[in-house]
Amino acid sequence: MNSSSLVKSFGFRLVESFGVQFIQLLITIILARLLVPENYGIVAIASSLISILTSIVQSSFNTPLVQKKELSDLDASSSFYMMLAISVLLYIVLFFLAPAISRLYDMPDLKNVIRVLSVVLVIGSWNSVQMAFVYRNFRFKQSMVISFSAMTIQGFTGIALAYCGYGVWSLVWSQIIYNVLISVLYVKCNHWFPKPKFSWNSICCIWRLGLPLLGAELISIASSNINPMIIGLKYDSGDLGAYQKGLSIPSAVINGTVSACNTVFLPALSRLQDDFEKLKLMLRSGIGISCYLIVPLAFGLCAISRNFVIVVLGMQWCGSIPFMQISSVIFSFYPLRIKLQAIKALGKPKHSLLINLIYSLVSLVLLFLSVFISLKCVLFSLLISELVYGVTTALFIKLDLNYNLLEQVSDIFPAYFFSFLMVVLIYIFEKVFPFQSLLFLIIKVFIGILFYLFLSLTFCPAPVKIILSKLHSFIESKKRGV
Repeated sequence: MNSSSLVKSFGFRLVESFGVQFIQLLITIILARLLVPENYGIVAIASSLISILTSIVQSSFNTPLVQKKELSDLDASSSFYMMLAISVLLYIVLFFLAPAISRLYDMPDLKNVIRVLSVVLVIGSWNSVQMAFVYRNFRFKQSMVISFSAMTIQGFTGIALAYCGYGVWSLVWSQIIYNVLISVLYVKCNHWFPKPKFSWNSICCIWRLGLPLLGAELISIASSNINPMIIGLKYDSGDLGAYQKGLSIPSAVINGTVSACNTVFLPALSRLQDDFEKLKLMLRSGIGISCYLIVPLAFGLCAISRNFVIVVLGMQWCGSIPFMQISSVIFSFYPLRIKLQAIKALGKPKHSLLINLIYSLVSLVLLFLSVFISLKCVLFSLLISELVYGVTTALFIKLDLNYNLLEQVSDIFPAYFFSFLMVVLIYIFEKVFPFQSLLFLIIKVFIGILFYLFLSLTFCPAPVKIILSKLHSFIESKKRGV
């Protein structure tokens, strides 16, 4: 894949990500006005449990299906049938365990929520293979349209059900409808259906690639999703709902963009796995641009958290303000996770496993220590864990790709430094004009954007030069009618 194609694919994924995040943010705001924290607390536990089980089903298949140089129909069909069998088995187990889980958390509604929402486990086995075809073939424009359509319909469904008084079920059914829509639309995109054939040799070949990654992915996903399950044992559904809402806003804005970067860079870097210099150059550019775009979003959210929650979500969500502030800082380090895609592309699954193992052990130890103190301490423990993850990944990428620490810091420093200065300016403005209104929220957002752009164009760091260069090339090609 050449640089132009990569930038084009990256552009489609960013447009998709920002568009979906914008829709998701609007949905979140409206639902927050219609629902109470307790509703989110119940769904948080069920969703976390299902996310962990979904990773068990899919993690050993996802990356190999994307990374495999030649993917046959037999490979895809065999993978689908195996994932389907495992997901149905897990669904049955979860169905019968639901009453015990509900009693454990002292949440009567949790039993039926788990039983109904778990159907996405089965749907996910279908979507996993379909998405692999999309990512392998860089069909990110089609993916963008699919995501927009599904998210919009999901949003209208959830809002309508919440308005009609369905409470927690508005969140459950909107998630199911989203997954069903995705599965239908991906079929129209790929025109792929599983063939009536199965091969254990094909499964064994895929598992040779995927099982080492399964450990890494499972540890990472489990450690990031286990928090609500542990917190729910100590705190009530209202506290958990406020905690989850504080995380969900930054996640809606940032996490999707990082995922977009990952889905573009894994297949692109995989194609350069035999050319270290080109792979390193692509990684450096990707890290720099990703941080340049994502870090100011995270820092900006931290700066406007109080105004945003009070004015937009409503006073009933004031308890989520400190959680949103801390989690925004945590998410600012997520772009650095793209380095893990390079380690995967280089065929170093053991290194990927070790990185996630260290991260998970640190985060779990800190979680069990902090959960007995306060929910704020839980988030600070996540921040420490993310820093550990970043340092560990940096050390391994230096070992695997000779991407030294000074180069790594220099590639990301402008984004973090400019974003910090932007937050200072917003903080000063807020001290001078301490008003909680929509108008002043919008003014603060524009001040932050303009100041960040001013710093970027004045000092013009490497990521800005790359973006301006690509933009100039695009304009010139349009003038020539290319």
